[in-house]
Parts: sequence; C-alpha cells; structure tokens
Amino acid sequence: MKKGFNLMKSIIFTLTALLCFNGAAFATIDWESKGMQIAGEIIANPAGFFYDFQQDLESTTPLPPGKVFGIQTGLFPTTIPLTYTNVSGKLRLHGEGRIAPGVPQVDLIGGYWDMLAVKMATKDSDTIDSAKFGGYYMGAIVSSSVSPRVRTFWGYKHSVMAAKLAFKPGEEPDFMGTTVNSFDTGFKDDFVIAGIETPKGVSKLWSMQLNYGLKTQSITSKISWYGKFFELGLNIFPEGVLVIHPVWNFHLNF
Repeated sequence: MKKGFNLMKSIIFTLTALLCFNGAAFATIDWESKGMQIAGEIIANPAGFFYDFQQDLESTTPLPPGKVFGIQTGLFPTTIPLTYTNVSGKLRLHGEGRIAPGVPQVDLIGGYWDMLAVKMATKDSDTIDSAKFGGYYMGAIVSSSVSPRVRTFWGYKHSVMAAKLAFKPGEEPDFMGTTVNSFDTGFKDDFVIAGIETPKGVSKLWSMQLNYGLKTQSITSKISWYGKFFELGLNIFPEGVLVIHPVWNFHLNF
C-alpha cells in the first residue's frame, strides 16, 4: 500500500481506540469488524467525521469574569494523535454590568487549524499530488450571572472545514475494493450555542453546553472541567462515527 494512503488508514484505525470507553463490553468487541465499519462510515461522510474533531478544539465558552483576552490550543485528540496544529482566541467586548446593571458580558471567539501530518505526507510522498486538511470558526458568546455560583451563556458560531486529497496518475490506491483517485469534501454550518457553568473554586468550574447546527439540524453536547490551564471534557456526537470524544485542551486567560 502506498505511503500516503497508509497515513490515512493509520489515522482511521488509531481513532478506533477511542471506542474503548465501552467498559466491560471491550473484551467482546470484534475489533476487525468494528474497524471496517468505522472506515465505511468515514468514507460515506469524511467531512462530518473530521469536523467532529474540529469541535474538540473549538473554544465556545465565555471568558472568566475579569479576563479580557484568552488563547487556547487543543491537545487531545486534535494535536495528538491527529496532528491538528491549532490555535483559538477570545476577546471580551463588554464586561457584565459595566454599562448598566444586567447588561451581559460579550465575547468574540475564533480559531484555526491545519493538519500537519497531511503536509508532511504530501512533501515526502511519491503518490500524493496535493492535500489540504484544515478549518476555522468564528462567533460570539453572551453570558450573564443567574446567581453568584451559576452563569448561563448563549452564542453563535460559523464553522468551516475543508478536506482535499489528490493522487498522482497511476498511483491511485485501492481501498476496500475501490480505486481512490481523489476526494474533495468540506463542511460548513452555523450553530446556536446554549450552556451553563458553575464555579468550584478559584479558576475552576464545571461547564455544560448544547450546540445546534442550523444546516445539519444536529445537536451535540459537551461536559467539561476547567482549571487554570487545562480543560478536561467529553464531547458527545449522537450522529457521529465516534459518539464520545474525550477532550484535553490547554488555555491561558489574561
């Protein structure tokens, strides 16, 4: 099998390990059949599959009170193992209650990612002619305190993802009985965000949110624990190839 296509297969089957969160059922899973099933689902909707991982790195919660700027980078499963080099940022436009009592906090959000492994494979491969995997998002978050220990937030984000891969003539690989010449796919949607957070100490909080895609009419959710520097959470994609994504992100707020 050609080097460039081996990279794609390695990514697909590495991600199968995320299904280990099935507890006691782990020992009874036919991993070969499960891997083939996942591969088939990815081929059927590659854009949706790769976009789910984009959501793992997106920073869609409000800045902590008193902070005016924040940066974030996704560590797992984005940078590791998928090599999604990424950065996200937040900027506070208005602090809660600054203009008048009851006026909510307003933050701008946005970010960008690019898959480093694809660039490396394209540079070193004799089979891949061109490749591009990347995306970005932008939006705004409005947040308001319901009580000293509860803050709700709402928002909007516009997300875009592009995945393009072309093989050189005569070097097209065969995958599951099909010759793959190229694929060019993408994902674009607008999302409405609603969430709630509750502090558990200085620079520590729990956060829960729902995202609704206006175009895909799909709902996803996220539960996270935020510390001073790291976020640990679970993204849940009911219609995704991998329904549950464990998430580990690094952030700094100023």
